[in-house]
Amino acid sequence: MQDLNTLIAVAIICLLSGAAIGYFVLGRLKPEQQNRAALEKQFGEMQQQQQEYQQQVSTHFDRTGELLNELAESYRSVHNHIVEGAQNLHASGISPLQALPEGRPVLESKPSKAVPSAPPLDYAPRQPGKKGALHEEFGLDAEKKPKEPINPPVAPHL
Repeated sequence: MQDLNTLIAVAIICLLSGAAIGYFVLGRLKPEQQNRAALEKQFGEMQQQQQEYQQQVSTHFDRTGELLNELAESYRSVHNHIVEGAQNLHASGISPLQALPEGRPVLESKPSKAVPSAPPLDYAPRQPGKKGALHEEFGLDAEKKPKEPINPPVAPHL
């Protein structure tokens, strides 16, 4: 009898320990959690790539602006050199070319704070005391024009 009780107790203990081990092993190997972890890792990598790309675009446009400013300065220098040569070498000493001013900003890196203009209106604005263009009687001056009688058309004489 005691052997039977011991055997039942050992079987229950083995069953409980096997269930606990199985629960933890399945918890570690769940495909849902693995997929979620992989998706989170992929999302983090994509966010990092997006930030790097935005930084590259910003750096590219900053450098493009600098190069365009240098190009404008070079153009201004060449133009002023040609003007100076034309003034010195022209027979009359008067050149039709004029020198470009120095130090003029070509491209500003800071956006201007100009107030944007209003979009054009697709209707005539209403003047105070008058009917606006959207009023049903706009443009109809029935009171000012006298009504003329309508004559029927006359048949030609043959």
